[in-house]
Amino acid sequence: MDDRANEGGSNEGEWRDEKAKFRSLFRKLAPAMFLGSLDQTIVATALPAMAMSLGNFVHIAWVVSAYLLAATIAAPVYGRVGDAIGRRKAMMWALGFFVAGSVACTVAPNFASLIAGRVIQGLGGGGLMTLAQALIGETVSPRERGKFQAWFSGTFALASTIGPLAGGFLSDTMGWRSIFWVNIALGGVAAYTVSRVLAAPGHGRMRIDMPGIVLVTASASMLLFALSLGVSIGWTTVPVIVFAGLSVTGFVMLFFVEARSTDPLIPVELLKESAVWRCSLAVLLSSAILFSVVIQLPLFLQLVVAFSPTKAGLMLIPLMLSQVTMALVVGNFVSSGGHTGKFMAIGFAISALGFVALAAVLDRSLWFLSGASCLIGLGVGATGPISQTIVQWAGGTARLGRATGLMSLSRSIGGLLGTALASALLIAAFQLLAPGLTMEIEHALSTSTAAPSLVPGSALDASAAFRVVFLALGGICVLAALLTATIPDIDLRSSPPNEPEA
Repeated sequence: MDDRANEGGSNEGEWRDEKAKFRSLFRKLAPAMFLGSLDQTIVATALPAMAMSLGNFVHIAWVVSAYLLAATIAAPVYGRVGDAIGRRKAMMWALGFFVAGSVACTVAPNFASLIAGRVIQGLGGGGLMTLAQALIGETVSPRERGKFQAWFSGTFALASTIGPLAGGFLSDTMGWRSIFWVNIALGGVAAYTVSRVLAAPGHGRMRIDMPGIVLVTASASMLLFALSLGVSIGWTTVPVIVFAGLSVTGFVMLFFVEARSTDPLIPVELLKESAVWRCSLAVLLSSAILFSVVIQLPLFLQLVVAFSPTKAGLMLIPLMLSQVTMALVVGNFVSSGGHTGKFMAIGFAISALGFVALAAVLDRSLWFLSGASCLIGLGVGATGPISQTIVQWAGGTARLGRATGLMSLSRSIGGLLGTALASALLIAAFQLLAPGLTMEIEHALSTSTAAPSLVPGSALDASAAFRVVFLALGGICVLAALLTATIPDIDLRSSPPNEPEA
């Protein structure tokens, strides 16, 4: 009995020590994680202002897509770079790219220059969350990662809550360029705190999978070009069909190339494990859903309800607060019980219900909109902590960097595809339900000095178009719920597939 008591006391002491190490490390990494998360949402409510300033409403989603495309490529690369030169040093490089891109965005004279700056930002931003999660993974045991992963979700949700509100406020008061000046200041703070992190040195060996990088970049770019051109010149035109075909061909080739690579960008050996590929796809869908609603809901509020960017940002707070609440609850529950359960499937089902409710109450009071947004946030919040924990558990110590990079890659691809697909669907719905509405919106943006708005009849047509988008997102949630329901309950106290029993 004394032995059991001593064992219990020893375990409690180890937990306290682990908790103290985590808190110390998290304080130093939090500014960088916050910065990487903030930039993905702070531009959401400022997109109409950017369109007003630089033109090109139809292709304004490229402001988000360009960042996410670069981040998609950079995320897994930073996992390898961190293993080779040390994760702290790699994060300092990531912050350097991010700040340089922010500077380029502040002085961008036209739309093309702004997109170029966003690409540079993404090359840095893609490494911030990946490297932070890998550093935490060095410190925290697999079972307890669910509890601490909730802190990541909390940071992301906090940044996602502040981002749209801050973007709207800065756009209203000081212009959209001030958003990027904020990034520069926060980047300096993050660089200082990261420089104080004590991390293991790299092993000095690094192989960059250039064929994989080229194929991912080319395939994703071709898909974006197809979606972008489809809404402007028609979905059955030759250029759109060619770009779409090249994209599909590139993604098929990618998996064959990566399966033969000695150091692949996409760890195919991990994706062969049932739980890993299902979790990766779940994260991709969850990210697509979140980015879509974060961009489309403020756009609806500004164009149809005639909200200012600041007010539109305020309406995203219920969505984000419910997301972080669910992430914290689920993360702690999984860590306490040591089992993953079916939280992701339940969460996606709740989000599907939320999107159906959102489509039904678009013309109702803002209280109804807030309630529907809360349901969406609750569902999305259940996905992050569990999927990250399962994949890191499956990767084990030997493949921790690759497992973490895979999650970041899935998240970035999801955000990229969600942003592009939702925007393309919205424009297509405009063209189908009200031909000429897109031109009216561009005219409203080009002639307004405040929040642009549409005439009553056009506003009704626009509401119908947004309703189509939200119902489509609800359908994606249903598919995601069916997918995640097939993931078995995992005992996180057991050894992962690639490691022997202790």
